[in-house]
Amino acid sequence: MPAPSALIILAAGGTGGHVFPAEALARELLGRGMRVALMTDQRGGKFSDDLPIPAYKIRASSLGKGLFGKIRSVLEMGIGVLQARHRLKKLHPAAVVGFGGYPSVPTLYAAAQLDIPIILHEQNAVLGRANRAMMGKAKAIATSFPHVAGLKPASSVRLMQTGNPVRPSFATLR
Repeated sequence: MPAPSALIILAAGGTGGHVFPAEALARELLGRGMRVALMTDQRGGKFSDDLPIPAYKIRASSLGKGLFGKIRSVLEMGIGVLQARHRLKKLHPAAVVGFGGYPSVPTLYAAAQLDIPIILHEQNAVLGRANRAMMGKAKAIATSFPHVAGLKPASSVRLMQTGNPVRPSFATLR
């Protein structure tokens, strides 16, 4: 575990399934005296209003349809990697935690290029494409379920079943 006051970057896709677990982890890390920031695309930029952490928007794109759509997607992701690399060099984080979704890929890829430790969290019982693409670069993979389809056998050494981080507003409903 990084020292208190260390900066942890959360890389999450633009949907609630990726952003809400990232928000729950952000709250836990803040409670432990760590600094937290989010890197995402336009959709994920709307983090919890009552959670004052910096949110850095980078370019990202899902794989487009047709030749021109695919070319545009590759260019968007390339720009996102450059933006993330620039930001990570300025921030000097202790680690980057990826929660999946295509907006997490540029930040995770840039972190791997800069030798910043990567931890992935997979919320689903089937490994998502973004986490699958970055799995080989990760120091650890946290899962919500004991068995996750799509994980390579060699990655089991770094596996930890942590469950799915839950926001306090959701936990109080129970």
